[in-house]
Amino acid sequence: MGHMPTLQFGVIIRVGAKRKIGTQREAFGQRTVLPTAEDMNSVAARSFGTSASVMRPDGSLAEQITFQGAGTLRAEDTEVAVFAQDHWALNDHLALDYGGRYSGQTLGAHATFAPRVGLAYSPGRNAKTIIRSGVGLFYDRLPLLAGDFTQNLTRVVTYYNTQGIPTGPPIVLQNFYEKKDEHGTIVPSNNRLDSTPFNLTWNVELDQEIRPNLIARVNYLSSRSYEEFVINPLYNASASPLMLLSIAGSSRYHELETTLRLRVRENADFNISYVNSNARGDLNTLSSIFVPFEQPVIRPNFFSTLPSSVPNRIITWGRLKVPWDITASPVLDLHTGFPYSAVDVLQNYVGTPNSLRFPTYFSLDLQLSKDFRMRWIPWAKNHKFRGAIRIFNLTDHGNFRDVHNNVTSAYFGQFTGFQHRFYDVSLDVVY
Repeated sequence: MGHMPTLQFGVIIRVGAKRKIGTQREAFGQRTVLPTAEDMNSVAARSFGTSASVMRPDGSLAEQITFQGAGTLRAEDTEVAVFAQDHWALNDHLALDYGGRYSGQTLGAHATFAPRVGLAYSPGRNAKTIIRSGVGLFYDRLPLLAGDFTQNLTRVVTYYNTQGIPTGPPIVLQNFYEKKDEHGTIVPSNNRLDSTPFNLTWNVELDQEIRPNLIARVNYLSSRSYEEFVINPLYNASASPLMLLSIAGSSRYHELETTLRLRVRENADFNISYVNSNARGDLNTLSSIFVPFEQPVIRPNFFSTLPSSVPNRIITWGRLKVPWDITASPVLDLHTGFPYSAVDVLQNYVGTPNSLRFPTYFSLDLQLSKDFRMRWIPWAKNHKFRGAIRIFNLTDHGNFRDVHNNVTSAYFGQFTGFQHRFYDVSLDVVY
């Protein structure tokens, strides 16, 4: 088998993406940051206008954050990209997919090239073994938040002792982009960074048919991101305190997945998968600080375990027919609890960020669905409908969502708030 004529190409133009907020103050209100939930009833509300307040457990003010400036935000970006890709079947056992994407942005990097290639190889004649692999370079779109960072409101931080007296003058954190000179020294700048985050991902996968109704899969994936936008407050900068946006951020993720799929009969199958993974990166990414709302307290940036990191996960799912022509689809999810950080009264990290974890997560979900027709309705008699009821967390297991993570709290380390069993129903038209 020779080359198959499957070449594809295209052009993408994204023009005039805009973000304009009359004043950033409209997005801010009074915020009170309490170290523990039990203090909510003991602290009287205080009006600081456009401000955020960090309170001690006894109700005294520990830190006040106010904002200066107009906060008028505006950013525009135009992106043009061309891409081409091809599929090449070299013979009955080996096939290649390859391509590339050339793009440029007015806000980010003006010219980038992102190649990618993938292959599939099946040794032998029975096609019971398939090896797949691929590698690709991917450029992200520059977030508009990075285009007008210096126009954000300026933070002014004041610390107070237990008597309510400021411990020093207000600290004004001026917004700048971080650049470096030839000696590696940080140089605050008002000029945009003109850089686009990018990611390098590769994987290797093996599919093996053990029996006609039993297939095993092993997959390894590695993903690294570079030049991510991160925010870092520098309180001890040589000239004056700074709130810097840089492209020094990075992250890495890898996973090893093993999956078994058993087809019991025509209308019944069962799957079980185990994933071992690790996710680490910079914590103060632009999106984590500003989306969906700007964080009231911005801590110094750290490279550590990411909040989404789950080292061990087992998930099973299946489908089978039960009486009355009902399809039952159970899903069981068991994984390591998500990480969290201990903080002090000023919301600063205590110890290594994200070094503590929630309890093990366990959820058994079930969907029961049935296809039927409603021939007595004229407009619906030619359509098939599917009704379904879903039960989430069938066992009502305590999968906690919150934790008292402030070391000054009497409840430090106690978990609270979990999603109880709940139900969902739906009706769909099957075309």
